[in-house]
Amino acid sequence: MTFRLSQLIVLFLLPFAPLALAHEGATGVVKERMDLMDTQKEAMKVIGAMAKGKVPFDATAAAKAAHEIEVTAKKIPELFPEGTGGRPSEAKPEVWTQWDKFTKDAEALGVAANDLVAALEASTPDWKAKFKGVIDACKTCHKTFREEDD
Repeated sequence: MTFRLSQLIVLFLLPFAPLALAHEGATGVVKERMDLMDTQKEAMKVIGAMAKGKVPFDATAAAKAAHEIEVTAKKIPELFPEGTGGRPSEAKPEVWTQWDKFTKDAEALGVAANDLVAALEASTPDWKAKFKGVIDACKTCHKTFREEDD
């Protein structure tokens, strides 16, 4: 099955649609990580809108958004201390039972975002492929470590 970049972007952003309700009742580190994921979602929207041609391409703005994803990806593991699962968190128990994979997935997101920043700053034409790498890194982690929305 072949997906176009625009389809991948929609598939990536779809799970974030009910976040407003998911954040209800969140406090402490759970709220912090939900807010971090919101920051990443907003950065993805900036780049995604450019990738889909909905807004004019702006390499500087896209690189800034990609850098935000890179920086926040490094913070992910510290926002998942053991014992912070359960509602309103959407983290599966696998976060803690497969900690090494979880941290490697967060690291892979940071690397993919760094690659995207570099492509954008160098104005290389493959920036959309690098953006797909960021989308794929997010999806890989969410598939294993995030509860599906009802």
